[in-house]
Amino acid sequence: MDRTRLEAQDRDLMPPDELDGRQRHERLRQASRMLIGGDMVGGDKLVMTLGGREPAPLQRLGTQLSDPVRYAFVPPEQWDRTRGVLNERRLVVLRADPHQGKTAAAIRLLQSPSDRRIYNLDRNVDLRSFASWLEQDARSDQPLPRGAGFVLCEPVGWDDVRGWMLQQLDAALERIDARLVLTISTEAALGDEDVREYVVPLGRAQPHTAILASHLTWRLGNDDELCKRLLAGDSLSTYVRELFAGSVSCKEAAVLAVVISQELSGTVLDLDRVRRRMAERHTEDFDIWFGGLPDVATRCLAIALAVLNGLSYESVVRAADLLAARLDGPAAGFAGDDPVPLRPWRNPFGRNRRELLRLLRAHIRPMNVRGDWGPVTIESMEYAADDYPGLVLNHVWREFQIHRELLDWLRDLTSDVNEEVHTWAGTALGMLSRYAFDFVNTQVLHRMAVDPNQWRNGEVVAYALRVPAADSRLRPLVEAVVNALFADRNQPMGQATAARVHGVSLGPQGVPQALAALDRLAAIDHRDIAKGISDGLADLIMQDEHGNAPLVLERVFSWTNDRRRSLVGQFVFLRLAQSLTTDVTPAGPDGAVRGPVTWPTLLILADQRRELRPGLVGMWLHVLRSGTFSRQVERTIAAWAALAEADEGVRTSLCRLIRDTAAHGERIRKMIQRHAASWRAVDNLRPTPLTAYAVEAELISRNGAP
Repeated sequence: MDRTRLEAQDRDLMPPDELDGRQRHERLRQASRMLIGGDMVGGDKLVMTLGGREPAPLQRLGTQLSDPVRYAFVPPEQWDRTRGVLNERRLVVLRADPHQGKTAAAIRLLQSPSDRRIYNLDRNVDLRSFASWLEQDARSDQPLPRGAGFVLCEPVGWDDVRGWMLQQLDAALERIDARLVLTISTEAALGDEDVREYVVPLGRAQPHTAILASHLTWRLGNDDELCKRLLAGDSLSTYVRELFAGSVSCKEAAVLAVVISQELSGTVLDLDRVRRRMAERHTEDFDIWFGGLPDVATRCLAIALAVLNGLSYESVVRAADLLAARLDGPAAGFAGDDPVPLRPWRNPFGRNRRELLRLLRAHIRPMNVRGDWGPVTIESMEYAADDYPGLVLNHVWREFQIHRELLDWLRDLTSDVNEEVHTWAGTALGMLSRYAFDFVNTQVLHRMAVDPNQWRNGEVVAYALRVPAADSRLRPLVEAVVNALFADRNQPMGQATAARVHGVSLGPQGVPQALAALDRLAAIDHRDIAKGISDGLADLIMQDEHGNAPLVLERVFSWTNDRRRSLVGQFVFLRLAQSLTTDVTPAGPDGAVRGPVTWPTLLILADQRRELRPGLVGMWLHVLRSGTFSRQVERTIAAWAALAEADEGVRTSLCRLIRDTAAHGERIRKMIQRHAASWRAVDNLRPTPLTAYAVEAELISRNGAP
């Protein structure tokens, strides 16, 4: 029999660790946030997790923002009154004229106490739902620390904000002992009188020269005398007056302090360079930073951190070492008269981690993650500034002639056994495709898409194309690439990749179109294509369980009644049933929050969405009666039993679903009994006796003793 047909699949099962759709989706979301700065979804939807947490609309405030405020902030007029208001309220709307330093003032208000963790809220956050997000977070297994502070600068939807929203948010902040400072311009309207109660006017900012002096003194190591001598010089003082003439942001003074401190040699200042750098300060400051990194190894570490931002320190260092080996060797040596390759020697004790973090403007923080064997704590390595990953990749791609080496290195990373590494690497390939779509697609993505030897490649290509697909200017190119893969019957792996792209990349832009494309592919009897379809449908469900799950399941149900698609429908259903899980965080009888409980997603949908239950029962009946995928049925129902073994609620729900399924005939009831008996068999190395006895008792209570 042809090993690529679906009948062969039942004898050649996929390993269980390749089927975790929920973790796969979460990794992709995290990669987007750490490398690009946010989720890429169609419209302004925020994805919700049943009973769990909404994707966080916030980022930890970096030291590049917090330290200058902490050590060089110059209080505006009436600062004591402004600061006193926050002591009395949880939520403050700080209102001021443009260029008055509202952001710095908001951060400074929250820096008391000094150990408070401060988070920067996305300007697009929906204030209607943020209170609910805080409530969900407080019940999660990894909540934000109590006493946290939030900064929200000039939110996009401010015109629609009403007092009742702020009142709900105020109550939520009270419950977690948190503070929120929201900044708006005096030009922004107030929705109603209840909003006005939260508004606090910010006093007029101090002169720019005073702000410059404070920041420059701090940048010079608190050398007040040197600062005064520099600012008293005629040339610099004249330039300062010119720069600060008119309406200029307070931030400009802080930026000038940075540039002066960097262009100072002893006590001599190169004012011409200061002028040039202020004129092109954003680009030039970044160029000087990257160009100032001391050697190839450190620059490779900067690039590796840009690609794997937020992953473990060890993963970043290993990736940097692989890139350095490509760019800096091997060197030539000799064994007698014959040349042999030698690895470039580097002093492994040249710089310690603390020094590297300072050079890279990065930091290390502990993070709890789900490892291969359970929850673990890692040391996550991140740039202090959220925009540095994109800036580094853009700079390296545009300024240096290492395109081939960079793409080959990323291709190697996509084969890494670490799931996070290959997800992040795929997202980085997508970022580079925004600069040179045809080149990246031709050199890497197309070859990966049609490679018959690496199933994971299709997943990586889908992750990569997700980035340009979110850009309306590049989306037509992605669609053209996918259409070519889709229609090439000589490249079934390319068609499987097209299925994944429709789910991951194009699905957020149009679910009906993605479902229609997957429907056409479902007529092909090829196991790799069927895997691509099932994983693409799983991606669609993960993007929006509430809205997309009924559409996806209705489509799969319809395939079972179509002779050409029946096998694909059964296979896809079983794969979805096994791969999709949902973490629910229930409260106990005493109101205390328990740890998360993992449910089969299709089981919890059968409980919570009554309109879906008949179809799900029908699909179980179909796969049981068919017998085509008997081993996959055994593995899938055993996976559900294992989840039910750990929680009584899941077990009860599973028994109800089995009762409804067994009601359709004696043959089905006996098949389920055989499965239940195997769960408690003496030779079962992973027995689930509680679930087995519960299912058997349910069958007996309905039908009498067997």
